[in-house]
Amino acid sequence: MRFETTWLVTATFAADAARRREPYRAAHLDHVGALLASGTALVAGARADLRASVLVLRAADATAARTLLEHDPYWQHRVWTAIEVVEFLAATPPSLGRS
Repeated sequence: MRFETTWLVTATFAADAARRREPYRAAHLDHVGALLASGTALVAGARADLRASVLVLRAADATAARTLLEHDPYWQHRVWTAIEVVEFLAATPPSLGRS
């Protein structure tokens, strides 16, 4: 097992996110799906209580990780109200070839 420096990103939902997100949900899922497909996102999802989305991202630095989420429709349309990015040491399989 290797530990890869990644970024743990928490994007806080607006109080009315369940209603507010609906028009942008498909575009948001496309954006996150592209991050997952490219390997930029190791994992992505939302807390069951809809307080926040949580992602583990590969990026050059915290600013780059934040920028990835700022391009998401949920941020652009205020479904998310805050983005927090912290360095995270992800345990990844050795087959990924990263250290």
